[in-house]
Amino acid sequence: MRKASRKKWQSGEVAARQRGERTGRRPRNFRGCVPLCALWASVVSASPQAALAQEASWFATRVLDYSPAPGQFVRHPAFSDPTRALGPPVGGGTLDGDDTKVATLGGFGGSITLGFDRRVMNDPKNPMGLDFIVFGNAFWVGGDPNRRWAEAATVEISLDANGNGIPDDPWFVMPGSHLALPPAAHLDWQTWDDDVADPTWPPHHSSWLPFGASGTWTTWAYRPPPAVFEGASPVLDNPNGPWATEEGAWGYADLSPTLVLGDLTGNNVIDDPTITPERFYTIPDDPFEVGVTPGSGGGDAFDIAWAVDPATGLPAMLPGFDFIRITTACNVVRTPFGESSAEIGGVAIVRPLKPGSGAGVAAPQSARPWP
Repeated sequence: MRKASRKKWQSGEVAARQRGERTGRRPRNFRGCVPLCALWASVVSASPQAALAQEASWFATRVLDYSPAPGQFVRHPAFSDPTRALGPPVGGGTLDGDDTKVATLGGFGGSITLGFDRRVMNDPKNPMGLDFIVFGNAFWVGGDPNRRWAEAATVEISLDANGNGIPDDPWFVMPGSHLALPPAAHLDWQTWDDDVADPTWPPHHSSWLPFGASGTWTTWAYRPPPAVFEGASPVLDNPNGPWATEEGAWGYADLSPTLVLGDLTGNNVIDDPTITPERFYTIPDDPFEVGVTPGSGGGDAFDIAWAVDPATGLPAMLPGFDFIRITTACNVVRTPFGESSAEIGGVAIVRPLKPGSGAGVAAPQSARPWP
C-alpha cells in the first residue's frame, strides 16, 4: 500500500488534528549531545585489515533470493526489482517515505535474502552496540514519532559456516519487542493460489500474482501479535502510549523513517550537503528511544547479539553474519490500502566509532540483550 492511498488517509489525519485534536510531537532533535556524525571524523585505519574494510561496501551487495508474496505492487517495475535493496537507501524524511529505490516484499511471508562483500561483525566498537541497519519507507503520521506508518518485517541472519558462499546454514531470528521466546511459537503460514476466481485462497486479483507464480503455494513467517501490528489502518501506535519517550515496538524492519541525506537533526532540512551516503546511512538510530538520534540516517538498527535460535530461543552467540533474510510479518489486507507489505531500500553495516572517543560504550537503555 503506497503513496496515493496513504497520502489520502494522511491528509484526513492532519485535518483532524487541525480541528483541535492532539497535535503531533515535534521531531526529537537534540538530547544535550553532539550529533553522532561528529564522532565519525575518522575510522580505524591502523591495520591492513582495516584499510581493506574501508574499501569494501558498507551496504548489501548481492541478491541471493527474492520471493515476494502476492501484493498490489509485485508486478510494478518501480517496486519489483530486488536490486533496489542493494547499496545505500534514498531517504524521504520523517513526513513521507521515498519510493524511488525500494523493493516490495508483497504480502505475508514474502521475503528477500541479501549478501555482502564481507562478513558483518558483532563489533563492540559500534555505537550502542548496534551492528547493521535496515532501511524501508516508513514515516511519522502527522509528524508524530509515536505514530508510524509502518509495515513490519522480521529479520533473520545466517553465518556462512561452511564457507560455500550460499545461504544454506542455519538461520537465527531477531525476536524484537514482540516475538516471545522461542520464536518458533509465532511461526505462521499463508496458502496462495493463482486461480483468482477461486475464493478459497488469495489473491483475488491477477495483478497481485508475483512473476512466475503458479498453482498453489505456501509462505511462512514469524508473525508478531496482530493486535499490535495489524490494526484497522497501517498506523503503528507506540504500545507505550501517545506521549512516550521510550519506543515500544522495535527489532523489525520498515518501522522507522529513512532520513533525507544530510539531515542531521531529523527536521527534514539538509544540514550537511556534502556528507556521503557511506557516512550518513551507517550511523544507527537508537531503536529504544522515540524519534531519531541526532546525526543518524534513520532506519531500523539491530545488534547481532539479539539473534536467537528459533526453536529454542537461546542466544545464537554469532561472531557475525554473511546473509540477511527480511520477511513481511503482517498478514492483513486493509481497504482501501491493500496488503501490509514491507518495502526495503537498503541494508547498511554500522560504522565503528573513532577509537578513544568513548562514545562506543552503550548507554544502559541501549545495551539490552534479546528479550
